[in-house]
Amino acid sequence: IGITLSPEQAARAAQLAQEAGLTNVKFQVENALKMPFEDGTFDLVWGCESGEHMPDKKSYIEEMTRVLAPGGNIVVATWCERDPIPPFTSEERTTLKYVYEEWSHPYFISISAYGKLMEGTGSLDTVETADWTDQTLPSWRHSIFVGVWSPWYWLKSAMRRPKTFLGFLRDAYCLERYHRAMRRGLLQYGMLKAVKKK
Repeated sequence: IGITLSPEQAARAAQLAQEAGLTNVKFQVENALKMPFEDGTFDLVWGCESGEHMPDKKSYIEEMTRVLAPGGNIVVATWCERDPIPPFTSEERTTLKYVYEEWSHPYFISISAYGKLMEGTGSLDTVETADWTDQTLPSWRHSIFVGVWSPWYWLKSAMRRPKTFLGFLRDAYCLERYHRAMRRGLLQYGMLKAVKKK
């Protein structure tokens, strides 16, 4: 079961699954901070690039832990800011404020802070965290190019709604700001995993 707050994402995921001939999956619109599933429903809970969008990181981790079965695995991939030691400079805070507000992220936390939240549930063993920024960076600009650059798409969109092209330029600029923040260590790509106690 895949969940999202976006009906469009859920519909697109269902379409892609159907095209791929997958019959054992379904996608639904749900709030990840208050899921309708019973305790211990899943042997694997996988959170992919959703933590950065959550206004309450603690509840996010606790809710995923709640629906995880004893002995099950939780894996989280999420955008993070670096550890706050040494303290952020005013210029670094300005950069973070820009990337958060541009795409309506409430805020990021550090990889170690996520690790502490997982340990703080009291229900997870073998909490492991890792910084995958170095593994992510080589493909970052390529993924941007593939994701946002389609001349025909933008030409058709701009002809229908000229302001669309301004949005494209704005997104491309923001993506580049993300890339530079990762290269300087201000932003990090966090990977976390743990096993629920039996």
